[in-house]
Amino acid sequence: MAPNTDISGTIDVGMVANPQMVALQELVNAGAFNELYPNITVNLTVLPENEIRQTITQDVTTQSGQFDVFTIGPFEVPLWAEQDWLAEVGADAAADPNYALDDVFESMTAGLTYDDGLYALPFYGESAMLFYRTDLFADAGLEMPERPTWDQVAEFAAALHSPDDVYGMCLRGLPGWGEQLAPLTTVINAFGGRWFDENWVAQLDSEESAAAIRFYIELLQNYGPPGSDQNGFTENQTLFVQGRCAMWYDATSAAELLSDPALNPDFNEQLGYAYGPSAELPTGNWLWSWNFAMAANSDAPDAALAFMLWATSRDYVDQIVAFDDGWGRAPTGARASVYDDPAYQERASDFATIVLNSINEANPNQPTVDPVPYTGGQFVRIPEFQQLGDDVSREFAAAIVGQTSVDDAIASANDLANQTAIEGLYQE
Repeated sequence: MAPNTDISGTIDVGMVANPQMVALQELVNAGAFNELYPNITVNLTVLPENEIRQTITQDVTTQSGQFDVFTIGPFEVPLWAEQDWLAEVGADAAADPNYALDDVFESMTAGLTYDDGLYALPFYGESAMLFYRTDLFADAGLEMPERPTWDQVAEFAAALHSPDDVYGMCLRGLPGWGEQLAPLTTVINAFGGRWFDENWVAQLDSEESAAAIRFYIELLQNYGPPGSDQNGFTENQTLFVQGRCAMWYDATSAAELLSDPALNPDFNEQLGYAYGPSAELPTGNWLWSWNFAMAANSDAPDAALAFMLWATSRDYVDQIVAFDDGWGRAPTGARASVYDDPAYQERASDFATIVLNSINEANPNQPTVDPVPYTGGQFVRIPEFQQLGDDVSREFAAAIVGQTSVDDAIASANDLANQTAIEGLYQE
């Protein structure tokens, strides 16, 4: 592709420091983007999830103009598009024949749509799954079902927990609506619980929700690493690569990294995959994507769009695979053509079907057993949920480390949810 010298400008890009974005940062720094767009300067800010969420949210909601492009998810996109904070990018993506927008999974673009417009482009998509150490299971005479229940997972964790060597179960305990509460909310869903009933009355203290929260916290207290209240996605991924986790329930997007011999050299051949555990529901309805969106007030929209189209293209996937000489940090879960690629099929044969089925089975529009007035599998799509989720997750983190009782944490969380519903005029 010949360099495009017609588009120029300087853009500031904010990204979450997940492996796929760190790889993108390295590729940009190596000059891959400027080979195509020599007159565009890209300034990257890459921060841990909670920090970048707060930074981007503050920038966008105050319209301060710090970032032209940023990574956000299906929680923010429709809400921010409604406020006219995001630029519509779907028309340009659809008009670019090289971009092949029809290659992107509809389940991913559906969450990025507002009023028939597409306001972000998927970088990678994910659901949730269970990773486990096949060697530890074999040594203990245990067999992981393809679709385990949470009760089975607890039994396995008890049998495998040897805290001087390996922890029975790794889960996110780090406060944050997108950290701890992402997996925990899917457990609440699976147990038959919900955040609110149809009248926006908080249900975190219902029998089903409370059982799920207590189960999650006690699983970490009894069989998790010490200091689990400080462990998010990145920390648990590191623990698993170090051989310290017998099981880890988290995003399917970790599968490529964990199975990569270069990135998980000691345990990539002792890695097993299972569907996200079930209870009353067969799935917790985790469906997420990290996407690039453009600020509506960007003063370099052409340059911003060029970067977004490049970073979320099928060509980019091939570039990063060649750059890394492997699929470990490639963005997956968003484009059908990746799963049709023979090289990827060979590389991902152990987990690709589970990932695709998990994405397709997730239903964020009906995430719970009983009806709810909100959408979202691992979040509640109302603007107030960012603050509510952060506050509630701090209550649960305090319970994880024994600073408060589980019952008190649940009661406080339920009060916070009711207060939010009343102040937001959701509750009559």
